[in-house]
Amino acid sequence: MPSWVDYGCRIVTMRSWTPQTLYEAKPWALIAVGALFGIGMTVWSLVAGSWSVWRGLLCLVGAGLAIAGGATLQMRQDYRAKSKWRRDGSP
Repeated sequence: MPSWVDYGCRIVTMRSWTPQTLYEAKPWALIAVGALFGIGMTVWSLVAGSWSVWRGLLCLVGAGLAIAGGATLQMRQDYRAKSKWRRDGSP
């Protein structure tokens, strides 16, 4: 029986498939949007001459997005290195 059919006659949602190019672009998009928020809010505050609470929060959100994107890239790189090591065999 297919994996998307439950035995209780209920259709279970299937995991969505993401194209490879989109999968690889997501962390870079997070980094780019995060950098845009961080730099944009800093420049806006310098032009305005003061920080507002919202600019500070958006700058923090930007930093968080950039960190999440970088961490995702690092985790993928580590996973691929370990996976290649397992495929090729240990030394």
